[in-house]
This record gives sequence, structure tokens and C-alpha cells, in this order.
Amino acid sequence: MKVTLRDVAETANVHFGTASCVLNGARGSTRVSPATRQRILDTAQKLGYVPNRIAQQLRTRKSRVIGLLVGGLENLFFARMVSVCSEELERRGFDVILVMRRADQPEDLHLLEALISRQIDGMLVWSETNTEIRERLRWGDMATTVLMGYPLEYRDSFAADAPAGVRMALDHLLEIGCKRIGYFAPEVGLHRAGDERYVTYQEWVAEHHLPELVYSFDGPSYDLHVSRERAELLADEPDRPDGLFCMNDMMAMGALSGLRRKGVKVPEEIAVVGFDDLPMSAELELPLTSVHFPTSEICMRAIDVLLERINEAQTSTEHGALYNERIAMSLKVRASSSR
Repeated sequence: MKVTLRDVAETANVHFGTASCVLNGARGSTRVSPATRQRILDTAQKLGYVPNRIAQQLRTRKSRVIGLLVGGLENLFFARMVSVCSEELERRGFDVILVMRRADQPEDLHLLEALISRQIDGMLVWSETNTEIRERLRWGDMATTVLMGYPLEYRDSFAADAPAGVRMALDHLLEIGCKRIGYFAPEVGLHRAGDERYVTYQEWVAEHHLPELVYSFDGPSYDLHVSRERAELLADEPDRPDGLFCMNDMMAMGALSGLRRKGVKVPEEIAVVGFDDLPMSAELELPLTSVHFPTSEICMRAIDVLLERINEAQTSTEHGALYNERIAMSLKVRASSSR
């Protein structure tokens, strides 16, 4: 037989309203002492009570559900982002509906609309390029949506200072003596509107009067196999680079594997730098130099502001000033570029 809230109240010897206040977050004038609250929680756990979320939603008009739209989890960068967001939201009493954008999916508006249709309290959206989602975020019903990955003047947004991060990596390669610095990325990454890494690379080499050397390949940005194969071809080129800045750490790992298979000495002949600083990057046989992406900081700030916006919407509080923040990146120099 299903355990009800009334069963918990009777077993804990408290009023039904008191148990509801503790277990369902019911509002009212009820004040509950710490000892009584703990007794109710212990009783609920012992009896196996599970709150009725549908009833809670009808009563409070809150779903306690947040939508999260990110890239595919094949890319370890997004796997970490989902882990950080879901853990923090769960800690704050929210469930998460996860929607993922496939690598071969140029448009993603239907994913956003799918989340909106679920009657959620708010959304966290990752978007680093200019897709249809950007225009949809202008609509008035998007007040409880926070964008991660790209600065947006008309919606709350939190992004890493990617241009500064790219320049750190390129300056480092120049400082260790590299004169032919290449950009290593999938072909699709070169043509995405708003990708700051490639644009910044182009600006930097022009400023330093260095050749623009782009090494691209077909495939997604997480495919180690295709990036390794492209690096093997690069190793045989007569005018190959002496420094390689990679679009992300997974591409850099593929490049390291391909270069070393071909007998190229890294970093003596070709120095390699990634972009993300995935946790495993420091644990490779040849630890990877990488631009540290502030994933945790961005996720935490985005969640703080999202819950602030949700509270404003549910209490009819005036919408506060927008947050548009760039969070600093840092360069983690390791063996792959230590000369």
C-alpha cells in the first residue's frame, strides 16, 4: 500500500499541516522546530514516503523542474557541465530535464520548444554559436532562461572570456619559440557563426604577421579517431607547424596521439595546446597544456541567477537588471608545450 502524507503525520505524531510544511514545502504560518522537522524526515524515510509531485505542482504552481539544453555527452566537456548543473540543482531541490543537441544538428530551436512545452520553472541553455535559439530568447516568455557559453545583451548570460583565453595560448606558443602556429579543428567548427576561437586565432596571427595555418578535418569535435588521423597527415607535411592550438582538449588528445605515432617529438618539434582543460588532460602520459575553462563557475553563477529569476516570476517581483558576465580563463602549462 502506498504511504501517504497522512500516514507520516500520524506516525510522527504531528499535525497533517506540519508534515506537509516539512515534506512538501507547503506555505503558511506553521513554524517547525528542528527536532520536529528531523522526526518527520526520519519517519518519512522509514515508511518510504514519496512526495506527490503532481499534487505539489497544482498547489504551489511550481514544477521544481529545470530544463538543461547542452551539446552531446560524447563530448566530455558537456558531460562535466551536466554533472555540475544536475548535482547543484538537485542539492537545491530541483529535478532536471536534459535535452542534448546532436553534432549533426545545425538548428536547435525545436529542442528549446520541447523544453518549454514541459511546463518547467526555468531553463539553462548552452549556446556558443549563433543559432535560432538566440532570436527565440528575445521573447517575453524567456525571462526565466539563462544562457551559458556566449554573452547576450538581452538575456542573462554567463560566458568564459574565450578571446582572452585563446590569446593566452597563442602568446605562450610564441614565447616558447614557435613561428608557425596552426589551428586544429573540425571543418564544421570553422564555419559556425559566432565561434570566438577561430576568429580570435585569425586576428592574432594577422597582428603578429604570422601565416594562418588551419588544419581541419571532417567529423565532430569529440572524435579522437579522425583528429588522430589528421595529425598523422600533418606530421608528413614538409611545411608543418611547430606549434598547434587545438579547438578543444579532445582534439588535442587526438593530435598528440597522431603526432607521437608518427615519431614527432612533442613539444620539441611541435608543441600542442588544448582548450577546455578537461580533468583527464593533466593525467595523460604526456600531460596536455590547456586553457582552463571555468565550467563550475559559469554553471554556479547561471543557477544562482536562474533561481533568482524564478523567484521574481513566482512572487511578481520586478525583474532585476540583467547579468552579462565574462568569467576569466587561465592557462595550465604542462609537458605538451614545456620547452
